[in-house]
Amino acid sequence: MHKSDMRVAALEQRKSLSQLQRTTLSKAIITSLHAHFAEQASNVECLFIYRAMPSEVVVDDLLQSDSYRIFAPVTSSDASMQWLEVTAATRWKKGVFGILEPEGGNLWSAEAGVTTLLCPLIGFDRQGNRLGMGKGCFDMWLSQHRGQIQQVIGLAYSCQEVAQIPFDSHDMPMDYVITEKEVIRCMHPSQKI
Repeated sequence: MHKSDMRVAALEQRKSLSQLQRTTLSKAIITSLHAHFAEQASNVECLFIYRAMPSEVVVDDLLQSDSYRIFAPVTSSDASMQWLEVTAATRWKKGVFGILEPEGGNLWSAEAGVTTLLCPLIGFDRQGNRLGMGKGCFDMWLSQHRGQIQQVIGLAYSCQEVAQIPFDSHDMPMDYVITEKEVIRCMHPSQKI
């Protein structure tokens, strides 16, 4: 099956959940995320989040957290991305892809501290491969900054899992996927020793 067909099928799975189910499952996923962080040896200092599109796992509760410095992406029409710090004073606007983005804020740099990136997805497999919207924004940014990010965590509903996603050379695998059922530690074939 081609990625485009997998994307359509996985998106339908995600959309089949009711609003109440998505809200309930999103809260369970965020609870598991906090537990995951608590079990780790090093503290997360900077947390990259996203503003959810309809049917994605909602992470808005994290915007209120004072446990991390929060950053959100701003994406250009060429799919390039930068991460700006979010504070209580942050104003939001719709970006080029119709997603809420911060209007301003401090630009993230590796010196900001230990950083975890949370990414939305349409489909995932247990090797850490991710189906996104197909624009390549996260992969393009990660290809330049992966060494500065402690971990990449995909947030998904368990119904979004697929057996195997074809891996392209420009794809950047995730380290973990957190669903309402489990925390999956991914081991992509390219990461095996």
